[in-house]
Amino acid sequence: MSKKRLRKTYKPTAYILIGCFLMYILLSQAMAAFSRQDDIKKLENEVAAVKKEKKELENEVELLNDDDYVTRYARENYVFTRDGEQVVILPDIDQEK
Repeated sequence: MSKKRLRKTYKPTAYILIGCFLMYILLSQAMAAFSRQDDIKKLENEVAAVKKEKKELENEVELLNDDDYVTRYARENYVFTRDGEQVVILPDIDQEK
């Protein structure tokens, strides 16, 4: 084969290989971008959940600063009694069934 014929076959092959390489790079970058968008959406949902929890905790802190609420909470959940009171714990109807 002559040198001209070799050049004619190498040039298109080189262009095809370079084009394939560039397409591979482009596709890998696009996939990475889509993956990051999914991560961003997940993190935004997590941020919203944390903000909601923070708001609920701030509300509970405000309630716990109120003495009447603390007393009522202790009486309901921890069987806190006043002087002279007796506590009678009744079984749940649902637990018996």
